[in-house]
Amino acid sequence: MNTKTNGFNQQIQLAWTSQDSLLCVGFDPDSKRLPQALQGKPDGIFEFCREIADATADLVCCFKPQFAYFAAQRAEAQLEKLIGYLKSTYPHLPVILDSKRGDIGSTAEQYAAEAFERYGADAVTVNPYMGFDSIEPYLKHQGKGVIILCRTSNPGGSDLQSLNVSHSGEPLYLHLARMAAQQWNATGQISLVVGATFPEEIAQVRAIVGEMPLLIPGIGAQGGDIEATVQAGSIPGKQGSGMMINSSRAILYASSGSDFAQAARKVAQVTRDQLRAAAFK
Repeated sequence: MNTKTNGFNQQIQLAWTSQDSLLCVGFDPDSKRLPQALQGKPDGIFEFCREIADATADLVCCFKPQFAYFAAQRAEAQLEKLIGYLKSTYPHLPVILDSKRGDIGSTAEQYAAEAFERYGADAVTVNPYMGFDSIEPYLKHQGKGVIILCRTSNPGGSDLQSLNVSHSGEPLYLHLARMAAQQWNATGQISLVVGATFPEEIAQVRAIVGEMPLLIPGIGAQGGDIEATVQAGSIPGKQGSGMMINSSRAILYASSGSDFAQAARKVAQVTRDQLRAAAFK
């Protein structure tokens, strides 16, 4: 397979077009917040996520399960089952495993095998703090996406990401964006994580990386401004593409009752429409 024409970044480009959506639904299942009927069920987490996926699949460009929520509840088997279900039922929608791995050598190789072989994800989030050595093992998996943390949405991200690392005063996150786009992206399958809470900095990253896809958390429960985010991350002349804008808890927990899936759909539809309107404003 030619990774430059048939990989994750090409999948997401097709999804932006076919779905007409920038919305990514994240799966952060908390057993304490599941509807009463699903609490305590052996496959309750899987059933919860499956029903929300079925209710929102026509509204999204991709799905993003968060690994820690499954692992902490000993639900790795349900995560495997969920990704298998998503891949077989909605093969046109890429699945991102959000695990933020950040190691090197043989350990990173095992993390890559976990994401792509055990779970079957199309892409994985990776922490680049240890440099290219922490990225390269993932790139060896043909066609798989590697989504690198660049400018995260949490306030503490500035502790390191905003440090000046050059004589020109360039902050670390822009230096990283430049390296990812110009030095590391030999497979054409690298993307970046940039937070919706810093729209001006999203625009700076976009100016450096060109049409590279951006995974943008921080709207919904984290309060990022949709219009500012979309305007900052848009590719000039290619509205309605370039971004996977994630919302998790605001959609998952729109209702705690038996109507949770329908309520999730309503919030997802409103969010999708807001993103679409901002893109073409």
